[in-house]
Amino acid sequence: MNKKISEKIVPAMSKLGQVKILQALSGGMMLTLPLTLGAAIFSLLGSFPIPRVAEYFQKIGLTEQLNAISGGTMGVLALFTTVAIAYSYSKLLEIKEITAVLFSLAAFLILSPQQITVGDESVGGFLSSNLGSSGIFVSMLIGIFIPWTYSKLVKNKKLVLKMPDTVPPMVTMSFEPIFIGIILLFFVFIVRLGFSFTSFGTIFSFINESVAKPLLDIGASVPSLFLIYVLANILFFFGIHPNAIMSVITPVVMTMMMMSIEQFNAGESVKYFNNLVVFDFMNNDGTGSTLSLMICILFFGKSKRYRSFAKLGTIPNIFNINEPVIFGFPIMLNPIMFVPFVLSTIVSGGIGFIAVQIGFITSYNPNFSAVILPWTVPKFIAAFFTMGWQGVVVRIVIMIVLVALYYPFFKYLDKEEVANEERLISE
Repeated sequence: MNKKISEKIVPAMSKLGQVKILQALSGGMMLTLPLTLGAAIFSLLGSFPIPRVAEYFQKIGLTEQLNAISGGTMGVLALFTTVAIAYSYSKLLEIKEITAVLFSLAAFLILSPQQITVGDESVGGFLSSNLGSSGIFVSMLIGIFIPWTYSKLVKNKKLVLKMPDTVPPMVTMSFEPIFIGIILLFFVFIVRLGFSFTSFGTIFSFINESVAKPLLDIGASVPSLFLIYVLANILFFFGIHPNAIMSVITPVVMTMMMMSIEQFNAGESVKYFNNLVVFDFMNNDGTGSTLSLMICILFFGKSKRYRSFAKLGTIPNIFNINEPVIFGFPIMLNPIMFVPFVLSTIVSGGIGFIAVQIGFITSYNPNFSAVILPWTVPKFIAAFFTMGWQGVVVRIVIMIVLVALYYPFFKYLDKEEVANEERLISE
């Protein structure tokens, strides 16, 4: 079994993790996190959880000013993702980042509707929805396509304008991609013109209705999240870091989050509420919720080896760093720990789903979700900001249940280790 995993699955996952497009999408999304996290803090103040304080902020006009920060970041996030993904992919393709980024940004704005109809009148302007969450998928496509096309065209020396050696380098850099720019912009024009003759009208409507909606409904659905995270646990058990498989789902989840942030900040109901809660509780203290195992050891462990290890492994695990547990306990390739390690995700996500269904968790602030906050933030703290005290209670319940899940498997190993230690002492 292990040999088959090593020979077939490991190389496949390694190749998947090396796909430049996936790296660019994931890396580009990560580049936007400082913006989204900063905006999230001000968004919290703008929708302060204490009603009296919120009313006072509204009265003095502070709420409007705080919301402007969200509008200038989250509200135009598609612009930032276009830039970030194009930059990330350009670096991987080893082309001039700034040139590819500018072409990508121009392409995004050219493809965007530039007339807003208000009643019977039309005024010039960009739709804020297309610049925000509704434009995320288009920004992904443009952030990948434009740099890729540019990298192919720039290899054709006939398309690169050569300037005399006497011309300053900065001027040369500016003029070299002129012909390539004309080709790219002409292609973008053809795309815009083509969609204008369809029932969709724009590429934004086509992508959102034909691609984004089905992909979000399937890719970010509760069953899909369960499947992805169970697979991630299985891979990690065999020593394969789950980043490879997670990079596939990250763009989809990020889009779901950004759409939810926009809806939440606008005071609307969050469409993917169930999905967000389940996703949040699946993101426990590292793959396999190993903090529960550490607590199990500290309370019930008898062997010196495991208790000493838990004292070292617990602190990093609180901050979601659990590689020492995976490789040091070890969990990897430990058949006794396979069942609780894999089941942990199903149990934690399932409890979160039940908490929503019975009406215990009724609100979710996506501004502080698992993909927005720094990944080292302890999950109990994150749960308070996203779901209030109810989220903390559910986290506690999950931890207790997972301690119970790990207990019989750990006790078997602990008993063996105690026997080994006693034998060594007697010798």
